[in-house]
Amino acid sequence: MAALRRISGALNAAVEKLLMAIGAAICVILFAQVLFRYAGDSLGWSEEVSRHLLVAITFLGGTVAYKRASFIGLQGIGHFLGPAFQRSVVLALQLLTLACFALIAWFGAAYTIKAAEHTSASLQIPMSIPYSVIPISAIVFIVHVLADMAAAREKRPR
Repeated sequence: MAALRRISGALNAAVEKLLMAIGAAICVILFAQVLFRYAGDSLGWSEEVSRHLLVAITFLGGTVAYKRASFIGLQGIGHFLGPAFQRSVVLALQLLTLACFALIAWFGAAYTIKAAEHTSASLQIPMSIPYSVIPISAIVFIVHVLADMAAAREKRPR
């Protein structure tokens, strides 16, 4: 169980560093695009790369937000019905979340494989490269959810 939490933490740290690099890359690319357009030329690939990187930030940023518990939380009726009921509601929600991300990983992987036949407009790379962020981020989500489930199990009074 502790190994799963360490893996989740290491994955989160790596994704945070990757997000910083992607954000910096978007800034540099868009700044270069503005300079080139001002000079009378244009970087034909810059908009496509920026768009793909922005999508990657969205999916990978969601994993960091989940890990940091930055999503909007609600204290519903389970809060008033006691800790045992609240733990069961949390477990049910974690299982549903796990199932959702497993489906996203499965269908995202299938879609990524199908997209290998198509190429991007300006870069001429297989579209499976930018689409691969979908199953990758879903797998990172799954690791985080499993780590949360393990942590909740260890905290539970016996």
